[in-house]
Amino acid sequence: MFDTLSLDRNLANSEGLTWYATHRLWLRPKFLISDRVGVYADIRGLDGVHFGDQPGVYDNGLDNHPPVFEHSLTAPTSTTDADTVLSDFTLWRAWGDVDTQIGRFRFGRVPLHWGTGIWLNDGLSVAPDLADHGDSADRIQWEYLIQDEFWISAGVDANAEGFINETDDTTSFHAAVAYRSEQVTAGITSHLQRAPSRDFNLFTLDGAVDAELGKLELHGEFLRQFGGGDLENGLNQVTISAFGAAIDGKLHADPLGIRLQGGLATGDKEDGDASLKVFTFDRDYSVGTILFEQPMPILAASAATDANAGRDTQTALTGTAVSNALYLKPTISRELVDGLHLEGSWLGARVAKLPDRLGDRKSYGNEFDLAVRYNGIEHFDTSLTFGTFLPGSYYRNYADDTYDAFDDPVFAGQLVGRIRF
Repeated sequence: MFDTLSLDRNLANSEGLTWYATHRLWLRPKFLISDRVGVYADIRGLDGVHFGDQPGVYDNGLDNHPPVFEHSLTAPTSTTDADTVLSDFTLWRAWGDVDTQIGRFRFGRVPLHWGTGIWLNDGLSVAPDLADHGDSADRIQWEYLIQDEFWISAGVDANAEGFINETDDTTSFHAAVAYRSEQVTAGITSHLQRAPSRDFNLFTLDGAVDAELGKLELHGEFLRQFGGGDLENGLNQVTISAFGAAIDGKLHADPLGIRLQGGLATGDKEDGDASLKVFTFDRDYSVGTILFEQPMPILAASAATDANAGRDTQTALTGTAVSNALYLKPTISRELVDGLHLEGSWLGARVAKLPDRLGDRKSYGNEFDLAVRYNGIEHFDTSLTFGTFLPGSYYRNYADDTYDAFDDPVFAGQLVGRIRF
């Protein structure tokens, strides 16, 4: 429930109060044929379908978003309409694993995840309550474990990524090395995406670390992207240079829990040239209930249709992912009784780089959330979150021929129930 993502209650086309409920069924059956051979599948049913509605295709909610180079292979679609899924229960991924004396081989349409999930995010490992997508690739991969501590991997992918046309000759190559112990896991992965028909190359180098030191957990990820060429959306001879980072620290001091999250996604001070410097986190990496999770401002469409669902996103200034931002989020939680937790957090964010033409619009604003979580029943989790977002100067100082000052607060509530089996 949101009131109001339009950030201005006085507008004639303000969206006002909106609320909805959605389904989600994710299944991952495992067929363990022997101790060395297995087949796995991910199946999605009624995924994101509103109560009382039919299956449809997710809209990212932002018309003028920057290029995003992510893995986004989706479920099968209709042969007559590429934007219509075949059914409300569809095969999402399927892959096989074979263990041999020279390593493990994996092939098929596989889930992709690395580090904290700001770049490769399978949609299941981090914040599944807020995940909507999940990264996948048609992959052939080899991996090998050395002395139970060092892990190496290499492979080749066929994938569809962001603006890259999935029917062209785009291919990716990757290699990774990692160290694993009982307390620390650290690794680095390299990824080269090539589309020779457009002379496009994008190289990503991504380092990640996870550490458990008694009551302290530390997770971090730092990546660099660079390359260039012609994009499928019509931009030609571009150069790409972007950086992203996230840290996540947790201190378990029963009955209190303290968590500190922070991140950076680079922006572009000269956003009108062919040098692209904006980095956008994976859409499934969620830091807030409102900010970077819901497009804002959303206005009511002048003519509601099935295609626009009654919403107009042409004026949206931010979308559904952390992009061109520097953010910090501390969280404090306390266990009230066995299985019942109370949690409070603040999320503050500012623009990483701002073009001079936008003036003094450096702050995205502040979000405050209060949540109650219960996991006292085995296999069942539920949470109730209340939040408010106070727009910063990035919204308040916006002005054009039609709109001026998106400065009203947003109030939100979210109830989630999840059965795990």
